[in-house]
Amino acid sequence: MTRTIMTALLMALPLCHSFHYMPGIKPHSFSIDEEVTMKVNAMTSIHTQIPKGYYSLPFCKPTGGPKMASENLGEFLTGNKIMSSAYHINMLRETYCTILCQSTLQKKEAISLKAHIKYGYHHNWIIDNLPSAAIGLSENGMKQRHYAGGFPIGFMNKKKRK
Repeated sequence: MTRTIMTALLMALPLCHSFHYMPGIKPHSFSIDEEVTMKVNAMTSIHTQIPKGYYSLPFCKPTGGPKMASENLGEFLTGNKIMSSAYHINMLRETYCTILCQSTLQKKEAISLKAHIKYGYHHNWIIDNLPSAAIGLSENGMKQRHYAGGFPIGFMNKKKRK
């Protein structure tokens, strides 16, 4: 019995390497310095069920304004609000502290941003059609071996909490 199963698996093995292509997903090999597409999705929070459009908060917008970047009907039907991004990422190019934009927040914008940080909203970036993730930290600040979807839009000082 076990020998029959092993034989069947070994016979199927040569076929497996040709199944790397999935319908609707075209593999792409990036060249050094080639631009990698980055999009933004609606922000989410574990404290509320209400997703917020990325550009409903005062984040930098792409030149010419953000544009819808959904690729299929399924993304739209599942509530994703995928839009273009102002960020530019290039393959194998390390870039540090590049200013994307600068603005002075109005009082209403600052209050809204603070509330969204307090409610634990996360950025949900999509880089080369893969979701962004963050390594979790424990209460004492130690790294944990789990990944959370997206990453926080900001942090609050636990001592002040105002």
